[in-house]
Amino acid sequence: MTDDEMNSLTNKVAIITGAGQGIGTAVAHTLAAAGMRVAVNDLNPDRAERVAVEIAQAGGQAIAVTADVANKFQCVHLIETTRAAWGQLDVLVNNAAVMPQSSVLKMDEWDWNRCLDVNLKGVFLMSQLCGRVMADENGERGGLIVNIASTAGVDVPFANRAAYCASKAGVVGFTRECAREFAQFGVRVCALALPENEPGDVDTAVATQILNLGNSQVGQPAWNPEMPIIHLNPRFNNS
Repeated sequence: MTDDEMNSLTNKVAIITGAGQGIGTAVAHTLAAAGMRVAVNDLNPDRAERVAVEIAQAGGQAIAVTADVANKFQCVHLIETTRAAWGQLDVLVNNAAVMPQSSVLKMDEWDWNRCLDVNLKGVFLMSQLCGRVMADENGERGGLIVNIASTAGVDVPFANRAAYCASKAGVVGFTRECAREFAQFGVRVCALALPENEPGDVDTAVATQILNLGNSQVGQPAWNPEMPIIHLNPRFNNS
Protein backbone atom coordinates (compact mmCIF):
# COMPACT_ATOMS: atom_id res chain seq x y z
CA MET A 1 0.00 0.00 0.00
CA THR A 2 1.33 3.43 -0.95
CA ASP A 3 1.62 6.34 1.47
CA ASP A 4 -1.20 8.16 -0.36
CA GLU A 5 -3.47 5.14 -0.03
CA MET A 6 -2.65 4.81 3.64
CA ASN A 7 -3.38 8.48 4.24
CA SER A 8 -6.75 8.20 2.46
CA LEU A 9 -7.90 5.68 5.09
CA THR A 10 -6.20 6.98 8.23
CA ASN A 11 -8.72 7.79 10.97
CA LYS A 12 -11.73 6.93 8.86
CA VAL A 13 -14.36 4.96 10.76
CA ALA A 14 -15.79 1.59 9.75
CA ILE A 15 -18.47 -0.69 11.14
CA ILE A 16 -18.10 -4.37 10.31
CA THR A 17 -21.05 -6.59 11.24
CA GLY A 18 -20.45 -10.22 12.10
CA ALA A 19 -16.79 -9.42 12.73
CA GLY A 20 -16.22 -11.90 15.54
CA GLN A 21 -14.92 -14.62 13.26
CA GLY A 22 -14.04 -15.56 9.70
CA ILE A 23 -14.37 -12.96 6.95
CA GLY A 24 -15.48 -10.22 9.34
CA THR A 25 -12.43 -10.67 11.54
CA ALA A 26 -10.10 -10.55 8.55
CA VAL A 27 -11.73 -7.36 7.30
CA ALA A 28 -11.55 -5.74 10.74
CA HIS A 29 -7.85 -6.50 11.10
CA THR A 30 -7.06 -5.36 7.56
CA LEU A 31 -8.87 -2.04 7.81
CA ALA A 32 -7.42 -1.33 11.25
CA ALA A 33 -3.91 -2.06 9.97
CA ALA A 34 -4.53 0.51 7.23
CA GLY A 35 -5.22 3.17 9.87
CA MET A 36 -9.00 3.00 10.12
CA ARG A 37 -10.91 3.03 13.39
CA VAL A 38 -13.06 -0.08 13.52
CA ALA A 39 -16.27 -0.99 15.33
CA VAL A 40 -16.22 -4.76 15.69
CA ASN A 41 -19.79 -6.02 15.82
CA ASP A 42 -20.91 -9.51 16.71
CA LEU A 43 -23.89 -11.12 18.39
CA ASN A 44 -21.41 -12.91 20.65
CA PRO A 45 -19.80 -10.34 23.00
CA ASP A 46 -16.77 -12.52 23.73
CA ARG A 47 -15.89 -12.86 20.07
CA ALA A 48 -16.31 -9.14 19.41
CA GLU A 49 -14.17 -8.21 22.42
CA ARG A 50 -11.45 -10.70 21.46
CA VAL A 51 -11.09 -9.20 17.98
CA ALA A 52 -11.09 -5.63 19.31
CA VAL A 53 -8.38 -6.51 21.82
CA GLU A 54 -6.28 -8.18 19.12
CA ILE A 55 -6.51 -5.04 16.99
CA ALA A 56 -5.53 -2.82 19.91
CA GLN A 57 -2.59 -5.06 20.74
CA ALA A 58 -1.42 -4.72 17.14
CA GLY A 59 -1.49 -0.93 17.46
CA GLY A 60 -4.88 -0.28 15.89
CA GLN A 61 -8.05 1.37 17.14
CA ALA A 62 -11.16 -0.72 17.72
CA ILE A 63 -14.21 -1.04 19.91
CA ALA A 64 -16.43 -4.09 20.41
CA VAL A 65 -20.19 -3.58 20.07
CA THR A 66 -22.66 -6.39 20.65
CA ALA A 67 -25.82 -6.09 18.56
CA ASP A 68 -28.25 -8.21 16.57
CA VAL A 69 -28.51 -6.61 13.12
CA ALA A 70 -32.02 -8.05 12.71
CA ASN A 71 -33.21 -5.68 15.44
CA LYS A 72 -33.56 -2.00 14.49
CA PHE A 73 -33.02 -0.71 18.02
CA GLN A 74 -29.82 -2.72 18.37
CA CYS A 75 -28.64 -1.42 14.98
CA VAL A 76 -29.18 2.12 16.26
CA HIS A 77 -27.18 1.23 19.36
CA LEU A 78 -24.32 -0.07 17.20
CA ILE A 79 -24.21 3.04 15.04
CA GLU A 80 -24.59 5.55 17.86
CA THR A 81 -21.95 3.81 19.98
CA THR A 82 -19.56 4.07 17.04
CA ARG A 83 -20.35 7.74 16.48
CA ALA A 84 -20.01 8.50 20.17
CA ALA A 85 -16.54 6.96 20.14
CA TRP A 86 -15.19 8.68 17.02
CA GLY A 87 -17.69 11.28 15.81
CA GLN A 88 -18.10 10.04 12.25
CA LEU A 89 -18.92 7.07 10.02
CA ASP A 90 -17.30 6.39 6.67
CA VAL A 91 -17.55 2.68 5.85
CA LEU A 92 -20.10 -0.05 6.52
CA VAL A 93 -19.41 -3.71 5.79
CA ASN A 94 -22.58 -5.81 6.02
CA ASN A 95 -21.08 -9.21 6.72
CA ALA A 96 -23.28 -10.77 9.43
CA ALA A 97 -25.06 -13.88 8.16
CA VAL A 98 -26.51 -17.22 9.20
CA MET A 99 -26.82 -20.34 7.06
CA PRO A 100 -29.40 -22.92 8.13
CA GLN A 101 -28.96 -26.24 6.35
CA SER A 102 -32.14 -28.07 5.42
CA SER A 103 -34.13 -29.19 2.41
CA VAL A 104 -37.13 -27.04 1.55
CA LEU A 105 -39.49 -29.86 2.49
CA LYS A 106 -38.04 -30.17 5.98
CA MET A 107 -37.09 -26.57 6.75
CA ASP A 108 -38.50 -25.04 9.91
CA GLU A 109 -40.22 -21.69 9.51
CA TRP A 110 -38.15 -20.20 12.33
CA ASP A 111 -34.90 -21.01 10.47
CA TRP A 112 -36.28 -19.43 7.30
CA ASN A 113 -37.36 -16.27 9.10
CA ARG A 114 -34.14 -15.94 11.09
CA CYS A 115 -32.03 -16.33 7.96
CA LEU A 116 -33.96 -13.65 6.08
CA ASP A 117 -33.97 -11.39 9.15
CA VAL A 118 -30.20 -11.47 9.63
CA ASN A 119 -28.98 -11.80 6.06
CA LEU A 120 -31.39 -9.45 4.28
CA LYS A 121 -33.34 -7.36 6.79
CA GLY A 122 -30.07 -6.68 8.65
CA VAL A 123 -28.47 -5.38 5.45
CA PHE A 124 -31.48 -3.13 4.87
CA LEU A 125 -31.54 -1.75 8.42
CA MET A 126 -27.82 -1.07 8.62
CA SER A 127 -27.67 0.40 5.11
CA GLN A 128 -30.65 2.66 5.76
CA LEU A 129 -29.42 3.91 9.14
CA CYS A 130 -25.77 4.32 8.14
CA GLY A 131 -26.80 5.80 4.79
CA ARG A 132 -28.75 8.51 6.58
CA VAL A 133 -25.69 9.43 8.65
CA MET A 134 -23.40 9.46 5.61
CA ALA A 135 -25.86 11.50 3.55
CA ASP A 136 -26.50 14.05 6.29
CA GLU A 137 -22.99 14.50 7.67
CA ASN A 138 -20.23 13.40 5.29
CA GLY A 139 -20.55 15.90 2.46
CA GLU A 140 -17.82 15.50 -0.16
CA ARG A 141 -16.26 12.73 1.94
CA GLY A 142 -19.13 10.49 0.91
CA GLY A 143 -19.16 6.94 2.17
CA LEU A 144 -18.82 3.30 1.27
CA ILE A 145 -21.19 0.39 1.94
CA VAL A 146 -20.07 -3.13 1.06
CA ASN A 147 -22.56 -5.99 1.26
CA ILE A 148 -21.24 -9.54 1.42
CA ALA A 149 -23.28 -11.53 -1.09
CA SER A 150 -22.79 -14.97 -2.62
CA THR A 151 -22.81 -16.72 -5.96
CA ALA A 152 -25.54 -18.83 -4.33
CA GLY A 153 -27.77 -15.78 -4.67
CA VAL A 154 -26.78 -15.06 -8.25
CA ASP A 155 -26.39 -18.11 -10.45
CA VAL A 156 -25.02 -21.15 -8.58
CA PRO A 157 -27.25 -23.58 -6.62
CA PHE A 158 -26.18 -24.37 -3.05
CA ALA A 159 -27.68 -27.67 -1.90
CA ASN A 160 -30.05 -27.67 1.08
CA ARG A 161 -29.62 -23.96 1.77
CA ALA A 162 -32.70 -22.44 0.16
CA ALA A 163 -33.14 -19.76 2.83
CA TYR A 164 -29.52 -18.66 2.49
CA CYS A 165 -29.78 -18.59 -1.33
CA ALA A 166 -32.96 -16.53 -1.15
CA SER A 167 -31.43 -14.07 1.31
CA LYS A 168 -28.30 -13.56 -0.77
CA ALA A 169 -30.34 -13.09 -3.95
CA GLY A 170 -32.20 -10.40 -2.05
CA VAL A 171 -28.91 -8.76 -1.06
CA VAL A 172 -27.91 -8.55 -4.73
CA GLY A 173 -31.19 -6.92 -5.77
CA PHE A 174 -31.16 -4.57 -2.79
CA THR A 175 -27.56 -3.54 -3.51
CA ARG A 176 -28.35 -2.52 -7.08
CA GLU A 177 -31.18 -0.21 -6.06
CA CYS A 178 -29.43 1.08 -2.95
CA ALA A 179 -26.40 2.00 -5.08
CA ARG A 180 -28.60 3.99 -7.44
CA GLU A 181 -30.42 5.83 -4.64
CA PHE A 182 -27.34 6.63 -2.54
CA ALA A 183 -25.26 7.89 -5.48
CA GLN A 184 -26.66 11.40 -5.15
CA PHE A 185 -25.08 11.62 -1.69
CA GLY A 186 -21.65 10.41 -2.80
CA VAL A 187 -22.15 7.08 -1.05
CA ARG A 188 -20.93 4.08 -3.03
CA VAL A 189 -22.72 0.77 -2.50
CA CYS A 190 -21.54 -2.55 -3.87
CA ALA A 191 -21.77 -6.25 -3.14
CA LEU A 192 -19.08 -8.91 -3.19
CA ALA A 193 -20.52 -12.15 -4.57
CA LEU A 194 -18.39 -14.81 -2.91
CA PRO A 195 -17.99 -18.31 -4.29
CA GLU A 196 -19.23 -21.10 -2.03
CA ASN A 197 -17.00 -24.12 -1.37
CA GLU A 198 -14.26 -22.90 -3.69
CA PRO A 199 -10.56 -23.32 -2.89
CA GLY A 200 -8.60 -20.25 -1.88
CA ASP A 201 -8.25 -17.86 1.03
CA VAL A 202 -11.66 -16.19 0.91
CA ASP A 203 -11.11 -14.19 4.10
CA THR A 204 -7.97 -12.52 2.78
CA ALA A 205 -9.45 -11.98 -0.68
CA VAL A 206 -12.49 -10.21 0.74
CA ALA A 207 -10.43 -8.07 3.11
CA THR A 208 -8.11 -7.04 0.28
CA GLN A 209 -11.00 -6.16 -2.04
CA ILE A 210 -12.70 -4.01 0.59
CA LEU A 211 -9.41 -2.27 1.33
CA ASN A 212 -9.02 -1.51 -2.38
CA LEU A 213 -12.57 -0.16 -2.53
CA GLY A 214 -11.80 2.11 0.42
CA ASN A 215 -8.64 3.36 -1.22
CA SER A 216 -10.48 4.18 -4.45
CA GLN A 217 -13.38 5.95 -2.73
CA VAL A 218 -12.18 9.52 -3.18
CA GLY A 219 -12.83 10.98 -6.61
CA GLN A 220 -14.71 7.97 -7.93
CA PRO A 221 -18.28 8.03 -9.24
CA ALA A 222 -20.70 6.93 -6.56
CA TRP A 223 -22.63 4.65 -8.89
CA ASN A 224 -21.52 2.57 -11.82
CA PRO A 225 -24.65 0.82 -13.10
CA GLU A 226 -22.54 -1.90 -14.69
CA MET A 227 -20.55 -2.83 -11.59
CA PRO A 228 -22.47 -2.75 -8.30
CA ILE A 229 -21.91 -6.52 -7.99
CA ILE A 230 -18.32 -7.76 -7.84
CA HIS A 231 -17.72 -11.49 -8.37
CA LEU A 232 -14.81 -12.47 -6.17
CA ASN A 233 -12.65 -15.50 -6.89
CA PRO A 234 -10.16 -16.01 -4.02
CA ARG A 235 -7.84 -17.98 -6.29
CA PHE A 236 -7.14 -14.82 -8.30
CA ASN A 237 -7.70 -11.97 -5.83
CA ASN A 238 -5.22 -12.62 -3.05
CA SER A 239 -2.65 -10.02 -4.05
